[in-house]
Formats: sequence, structure tokens, C-alpha cells
Amino acid sequence: MGQAVFDFSGTTTVITGGASGIGLTCAELIAKCGGDVVVSASRRPDKTEKALDRIRAASGGKSINVAAFPCEVGTEASVASFFEHITKAGIRIDYLIHSAGVSPNTDFFDQTQDEWDTVLNTNTTGAFLVTKHAALSMKHNPVRGDFRGKILLVTSTNGINSQDPVSAHYDSSKAAANMLVRTAAEHLSESQICVNALAPGWINTDLNATLPPDVREKESAKIWMKRWAEPEEMARCAAHLLTMPYLMGQVVMADGGYR
Repeated sequence: MGQAVFDFSGTTTVITGGASGIGLTCAELIAKCGGDVVVSASRRPDKTEKALDRIRAASGGKSINVAAFPCEVGTEASVASFFEHITKAGIRIDYLIHSAGVSPNTDFFDQTQDEWDTVLNTNTTGAFLVTKHAALSMKHNPVRGDFRGKILLVTSTNGINSQDPVSAHYDSSKAAANMLVRTAAEHLSESQICVNALAPGWINTDLNATLPPDVREKESAKIWMKRWAEPEEMARCAAHLLTMPYLMGQVVMADGGYR
């Protein structure tokens, strides 16, 4: 069976965390499918430029627009400025993928309040602030089908079924983000804005490549598909959720059957 074909031509997708990881892979897929892309810039200008080059290359020569603006997702002034830059550039936001986040692994008794505050601020408060300001922009869009715009939060299955003490702060932050999806979806439905979440399981990323072999083996044994996902598979899942009709307020687990 061939891969699903998506058409994002004539639309703009804004992606936080789009300069690396799953966010960048999503940006490449959107560009490949003809969509314009705006990403939040990395703190390193060279990393941002490399990401933009990859996104343009992924388009395969299609005439698309690609841009990056700075955004610290845990600070409201920075998030507001990010969306103001987009508005002043005359860009209409059709889709938003919020992929920015942090994931430290620290033994339970070594986790400090400062570390907890950083993780919760980035992963939970950041999800709220990005959702809020994206929705404020989308409210002015014309209605396309049932919605003026669609928001997809990239959360984690860790917020649903994890009991790992080295990621207690991360798991808690993602559990809160998963609940945010339900509350935001209900409220923003009044403005015809759709909110869902993609909750990935284990993925072959640079971050996870540093895990000890015994941890990888133990976790792989819990997955019914007996392998970890590739970033490209998560990007396709994200594209599916952005384009699926009649899906609202859902946290969709893409974990290969992790139990």
C-alpha cells in the first residue's frame, strides 16, 4: 500500500520547534506537499539557516514561502511577538503544529525546583501560550470547511502511561498538555478553531540515540510492533491529524502499541 498523499498547497503551517527534531521533519513534509512553512527560529542562527535550507530542498522545487522568527515558547511576550511578526508579514495561519519542548532525564531525588519550573514552563505553559496566540490570529481567518484553522499539539504517551521516575517532570508536563487539548478544543470550537494532539511513543531521534542499549531493548520489548518509530512516520501522523475531518479535542497515541 502506498503512502498517503497530502495537499497543503495554498496554506501556511506554523511550526514551533520546527528547526529540529519532529518539528523539522513535519516542516519538510508540509513543504513537500506544497505548503508554505513558518518555523520558530533556533537560538543558533546557523541551525536555523540549515533547517530553512532543508525545508526548501524538501519542496522539490515547488514555489513555496519559508520563514523563521524568534520565539521563546515559555515567555508570553516572546510568543506574542512571534505571532505579531507573522501577522505583519501578511501571513495567514491555517495550521499550527506546536512541537517545541524539553525532555531532561534526571533521577527523581536529583530533580530540583528550578528544573521542574523549566520543564513545566516550556512544555505546559508554552503549549498554552502558543495555542492562545495562534487562536487569536486564526479567529480572523475565513472559514474553510468547518474551521478557520487547526492546532495540533505534539505531546507524548509519557503523559498517559509512563511511570518513569527520571522523567517525572516531563511526564507531568505532557499530562497537563494533554488535558489542555480538551479544554482548549471545547472553548475554541466557538470560534471554529480545531484543536487536537499527537502523542508519540519512542522515536529514533538524536536525543534518544544516547539511551543505554539495555534501556532501548527493554522499551522495545513493550512495543507490539517491536520497533521504534521514525521521525518521518510521526510527520505523516501529524499531517493526517491536520487533514482529518470531524476530529476534535482528541489526543491520538502513535506508539506502535506500547503497553
